[in-house]
Amino acid sequence: MNMRNWGIAAFTGLALLVLAGLWLIWQWQYTQAMQDAERHAQNRLALYSSSLEGALERFAYLPRLLGRQPLVQAALMDDVGIFADQVNAHLAEVAERSGAEAIFLMDAQGVTVAASNHATDDSFLGHHYAFRPYFRDAMSSGQGEFYAIGSTTGRPGYFISAAVEGGNDGRPQGVLALKVSLENLQESWRQAGEKVLLSDANGVVILSSRPDWRYHRLGELSTQAREEIHEQRQFMDHPLPALGERLRDGSLKTGNQGHAERFLNMSLDQATLGWTMHYLVPVRPLYVSARNALLAAAGSTLALLLLGLWLRERQKRQRLRDREARIIHEANERLEARVTERTRELQEAQTELVQAGKLAALGTMAAGIAHELNQPLLGIHTYAANGERLLARGRGDAAEENFQRIQALCERLGTLIRQLKLFARKGGAREPVDLMARLGFVLELLDERIKQQGVTLRISSPETTSGAIPWVAGDEVRIEQLLTNLLRNALDALRNVASPMLTITVEVSAARLVLTITDNGPGIDTTALEKLFDPFYTTKAVGDGLGLGLFISYGIVQDLGGRITAGNRQAGGAWFQVELLTLEGDTGHER
Repeated sequence: MNMRNWGIAAFTGLALLVLAGLWLIWQWQYTQAMQDAERHAQNRLALYSSSLEGALERFAYLPRLLGRQPLVQAALMDDVGIFADQVNAHLAEVAERSGAEAIFLMDAQGVTVAASNHATDDSFLGHHYAFRPYFRDAMSSGQGEFYAIGSTTGRPGYFISAAVEGGNDGRPQGVLALKVSLENLQESWRQAGEKVLLSDANGVVILSSRPDWRYHRLGELSTQAREEIHEQRQFMDHPLPALGERLRDGSLKTGNQGHAERFLNMSLDQATLGWTMHYLVPVRPLYVSARNALLAAAGSTLALLLLGLWLRERQKRQRLRDREARIIHEANERLEARVTERTRELQEAQTELVQAGKLAALGTMAAGIAHELNQPLLGIHTYAANGERLLARGRGDAAEENFQRIQALCERLGTLIRQLKLFARKGGAREPVDLMARLGFVLELLDERIKQQGVTLRISSPETTSGAIPWVAGDEVRIEQLLTNLLRNALDALRNVASPMLTITVEVSAARLVLTITDNGPGIDTTALEKLFDPFYTTKAVGDGLGLGLFISYGIVQDLGGRITAGNRQAGGAWFQVELLTLEGDTGHER
């Protein structure tokens, strides 16, 4: 082969090499842009999901809490409308303070008998809502939730409902429902300038940063789904057209041929009603980024080739130094630009997370107060029931003692309300507390439930040299709260156990008193042990608990300088162990 053929072959090989390099650069840049877009989408989805959950959890407890109020229950049994004005005014005040769009009360037939918007032109009074799922679910299972366009107001909202108990036949008297507007949440998405969607279980868009995409479907609707939507009048007369076309690579194409847009659909499932949060990433900028990288690489290659021909002999070393300096400078500029952009994104995310934290704190405070007041009220209920039976048997003296205990529990309610401020600070005053006496008091409160469940109770106390059990450092109210939370949690675990058994062991170790509560229930799931003491985390069914009992117990033990742990028994069941500091020189019960 002569020199000419060698030159042609070398030029051809170099050209193919350059083309392969440019193709690799295009692929690399497109892949990098895709990965960056996916990471950004996941972060934004997590943030938007958190804000959505915070907006909904603010109102989750309110319908059930209002349904337990005597005034609301009396309104459902009021045939002449004596309480109507009072209930309307009360619901209007609660709606204004909580931020709910509307709160309304329906009887067992689904007819609205009281509403917070009673004085407006689009009042719910007299309207029939038995066709709505949130009414049927509350009547059958105690609570319900649903998203729909209001059949009276025409405004969409998220409905939360709870059954109002108190009927003589054990059936609910009616349903109290609360409507929450999510329009502000959607407006914040729009102002952020991002493509964010929220779809329901049928794939229908219910919230969108682009209002014209709302009430479009992301996929095909089955005949059954269409019939249910029509029967429930969820979206009124909206035809629910398709938002776009699903392509083979999973992307979504929207718009007509002249103004079509293609998006990558990143999604995150929500815990509410099978909803899904979608973040749409435009595909065009990804291709533009890859194209720009290709053009930049092609231009750089051409420039380098021309520069190499021009300075091939005389300026080889200078060319290498200039090239290295230019590459380093460009890399630094890109790095600084990316650092600046990422810093700005983190600052924006921090601002939104602070706001979500404020909303979550309000829900935590309200739920904590309801949880702590429920324990003394349970004791009052127990003593009142026992006193009624004693009076029926003619044992007035014994009944008098029960009513005195009810009075003492009422005083404890006042003390508990005064001591709620202890949750806002660490530590607190400590005084000698007889743990065995407080344990006996709590067991007496739970005696009726222990008997009803047929639980076998075993108590084991230590044998000390002096024959007495040391007292612990704390205060009576928080010790009773701690014991009540742990024992009620154990009794809940023994509900469906054939031969339930509860064992309480007290031991003295150095300057600590160790209390262990063991049950033979189903035990605790391994994944749940790590989150057991987190607020609002519960493995119970919806409506059985708020997930605050163990969180409050953990805080009490920490404030008293102790330690609380939990685990599973090898023979089956779970155990909770509490270590509390003892006070030297103080003695408790002779055992």
